[in-house]
Amino acid sequence: MRGLRRLVFVALDRPRWQQIVACCVSLWALAWIAGQFVDPDDAPSALGVLGDLAARFGMTGGGWAERVTETWQRSGGGLALFGGLLWAATTERGQLPALLGWVAVMLGAERLGYRPAMLAALAGMVGFVLLLWITAHLSRRFLDSATLFPNDVVRAGVTAAALAAVVPLYAPMLFLTRLGNPYLTKGPRPVPVQRREETRVTDRERA
Repeated sequence: MRGLRRLVFVALDRPRWQQIVACCVSLWALAWIAGQFVDPDDAPSALGVLGDLAARFGMTGGGWAERVTETWQRSGGGLALFGGLLWAATTERGQLPALLGWVAVMLGAERLGYRPAMLAALAGMVGFVLLLWITAHLSRRFLDSATLFPNDVVRAGVTAAALAAVVPLYAPMLFLTRLGNPYLTKGPRPVPVQRREETRVTDRERA
């Protein structure tokens, strides 16, 4: 639980420009996912969500969303698999692949649909991590100097999956964090043990 909370704070700690991009992708993905459960029979596509948003602001543009949707539907669904590989490439210091992965999955869903696109992305991510895990075992057995270690591969895969899963919830978490931050009480920092001992020695010398 403590590790998951740390990853949440890591996900919130981004450069300012990446926070803006993350909020946009988060709101887009959250609206797309919510639409699949609110109205399963007539669930909006990812580009349909953008089209509806543009229509609300009067930016219809002559059906641009429909034309882009038709283009992506003809291009195939390989983007969903590529999105899963981008999820697998996510690290604590490099979280941009998670955002690009969600965009790729949502665009790939224009051809595959919601569930097949998500399954393809998960299969790509899990398959890549599993391949590295097998390679790590083989390298330790047959090579003198192994560069891949199974435990490190699993740890990196879990971190990548957690940071990718946080993306749709990024905007709500950032809003709640900014909303509650002024009301949090930050306690005094504990004095290091070494500094505490030095203070005691100084007090004895003065006495």
